[in-house]
Amino acid sequence: MTIARDRVLGLAGLSLLSAIFVGVTMPKGGKIVASKVESATVDMAGRKALVVGGTSGIGRGIARRLAVAGADVTIAGRSEKRGDEVLAEMRSVATHKSQTFSFAKLDCFNMTEVQQFGTQRGGAEPLDYLVMTQGMATTQGYTPTESSGLDQKLTLHYFSRVSLARSLVPALEQAKDPRVLSVLSAGVHGAYSHYAEDFDLSGGTYSIKNAADAAGFYNDIALDMLSREHTKVSFVHAAPGFVATNWGTEMPFVIRKLVRCLQVFGRSKEDCGEYMFKGLHSPRYGGGGLHLLDQYGEPTATKTPQHDTAAQTVWDKTKAILARFV
Repeated sequence: MTIARDRVLGLAGLSLLSAIFVGVTMPKGGKIVASKVESATVDMAGRKALVVGGTSGIGRGIARRLAVAGADVTIAGRSEKRGDEVLAEMRSVATHKSQTFSFAKLDCFNMTEVQQFGTQRGGAEPLDYLVMTQGMATTQGYTPTESSGLDQKLTLHYFSRVSLARSLVPALEQAKDPRVLSVLSAGVHGAYSHYAEDFDLSGGTYSIKNAADAAGFYNDIALDMLSREHTKVSFVHAAPGFVATNWGTEMPFVIRKLVRCLQVFGRSKEDCGEYMFKGLHSPRYGGGGLHLLDQYGEPTATKTPQHDTAAQTVWDKTKAILARFV
C-alpha cells in the first residue's frame, strides 16, 4: 500500500513539475496573433482532410481550424455523439457554402478495424491532409488491447497512426500538396534504447517514460521512412505543448485533479489548433520530406542521435507487426 501510494504521489509530483515548466513557457499573446495573421488568407476550399481523433481535444481544435480555412473535413473517432457536436461546430464556422463535414466511426484500439478503414479509403478520392491525434494518458503498466495484444498506448500513439498513413498514401498521392500530421512529441521525447530486443515493450522494459519515448522515437522514424518511400507527401511530426483538454481522464483521481488545476496555464484547443495548422498550410513544410515542429508550429530540434542507427530495424519490425492485420 505504501509503495503504491508513494508511486502515485511521485508521479503526481513529476506531472506537476512538468506542467508548471510548460506553463511558464507558454507563448505571450504576440505569438498566437502572429500565427493567426500568417494563416488569415489561407483558403483550402475544395481540399479534403481526415482528422483521426477529431471528436475531442487537440484533434477537435485542428478540425475546427480546417473548417475555418474552407476545407471539407471528415473526423474519425469512437463516439458518434461527440462527432455530431464537432460537426455542428464546424458548420457554424464554415466559410464556404459548398463545404462538407462528416463523421466516420473508428476504434483505433482495434488494429484490424484501422487497417480496413485505411484500405477502404486509400483507393478512393484524393486526400489532401491526414491528421492524427488519437491518444491516451495513463499511469498503467503494459496493457494489451483485446483485439491485437499490443499495448494500448503504443497502439494509439504509434501502430494505428503508421497503419493509417501507409494505407492512405495512394489517396494522398493524388493531391497537389499532400501532408500527414502526427501530433505527439516531436523534439520532446528521448530515444528508446531497447528497440531491437523489446520493440513492442512486452518483454519487461515497459515504463511510463519508455512508452512515451518509444512512441515519439518510432513516430520520427516511421514518418521519415515513409517520406523516403513517398517523396511527394510531406510527413510532419509535432508536439502540441500543454493544452487545456480532457487529457488524462484515465489517470488516478489525485493526478487527474492536479492536472485540471494546472490547465489554467495551458493554451486552448483552438490556439493549439492554430499552431498545428501551420504544418498543413505553411510553404516551409510542403514539397515532401520529414518535418519536426514544436508547440508553436516552428521547426524543432533535430532527430535523436540514435535515429539513423535504429531506423531500418524499427521500420522492419513495424511492418512485420502491421502485416498481422492485413
